[in-house]
Amino acid sequence: MFKPNFTITPEINNKIAEIEKLKSLFDQANILPELAIELRFRATVESVHSSTSIEGNPLNEQEVQNVLEGNTVSAPEYAIQEVLNYKNAMNWLNQGKISTEGLSEKDIQKLHSLVMEKLLQPEKVGSFRPGDIYVVDQIKNKEIIQYQGPNAKELKQLVASFLKWISIQKSESKLHPVLLAGLIHYIFVSIHPFSDGNGRTTRLLTYQYLKSVNYDFNDSLSLDSYYLQNRERYYEALSRGRTFDDRMFSDITPFLEFFVDGFLNSVKSLTKYVQIGKVLDSSKKPVRLNQEELAILDYVYQFKSISLEDAVIATGATRRTVQRRLSNLVDKMILEVKGKGPATEYHLASRK
Repeated sequence: MFKPNFTITPEINNKIAEIEKLKSLFDQANILPELAIELRFRATVESVHSSTSIEGNPLNEQEVQNVLEGNTVSAPEYAIQEVLNYKNAMNWLNQGKISTEGLSEKDIQKLHSLVMEKLLQPEKVGSFRPGDIYVVDQIKNKEIIQYQGPNAKELKQLVASFLKWISIQKSESKLHPVLLAGLIHYIFVSIHPFSDGNGRTTRLLTYQYLKSVNYDFNDSLSLDSYYLQNRERYYEALSRGRTFDDRMFSDITPFLEFFVDGFLNSVKSLTKYVQIGKVLDSSKKPVRLNQEELAILDYVYQFKSISLEDAVIATGATRRTVQRRLSNLVDKMILEVKGKGPATEYHLASRK
């Protein structure tokens, strides 16, 4: 049975407390249905793009969105397949196919088969690797082994122990869900049970666990974007040893610090949208916003203000349409105008 070695530092505790406050804010928010849909789609695009990009997929976020919307993209066939596979795997998890009793070995293999369909030889898809595996980096034209996974003969027992360990941790409820998600992430990627696709499968299993304990922010949270933006730190935090035994006995507090920090940053990025759902009209009814208005607000939340030219680019709409959308947001007292003429900018309206 696994006994990960870590310390819950004051910094980790403080960040988890902040995550809890933000989750409470999110759960109590009166989020409009169309905004909820927009947030879930946005999180899906970010997760698919980020998780596949970490592994070298060349598609940018807009191209990934185009693929998911069924549009034609000029890109290598394997890159499009990776994107479609990851989305199919997310769909499978969202369909609630996993038993309420928890994950099984077959579930993990099914998830891998969805992730790696048409990307590996058929006998390797959804099957544990038959031999040794090495994570290798190219340093000064030399291949350096950074990690060696456990012996292939041990994989079945390791995965069984891993699943039993998760079940025990969930039943005992001693660890906060964010900490347990981090440990699940660390342990499974260290087991490295497949010939390829271990990182993507690991990130999906983390997503599945958070869904199972209702800590997924209604499918609106994307952790993978943080890993992509901090890829070197991500790999460095995971590299607690060069063998499986090394990783299991080493102090993994640095990885948990990275994971919790990433979780908090991702939640902060998400909860900035909550106040959109609380915008009310004079009769105290929620204000309805269309996709172009949501795109404008998305930009303002990221960059604090928006100009007419920025709004045209952000929405892809005509200049006249954008002018109407901005005026509408001002009339609804969601945005306010600052400056005049070419210097005109739109900011979030002050709220009392």
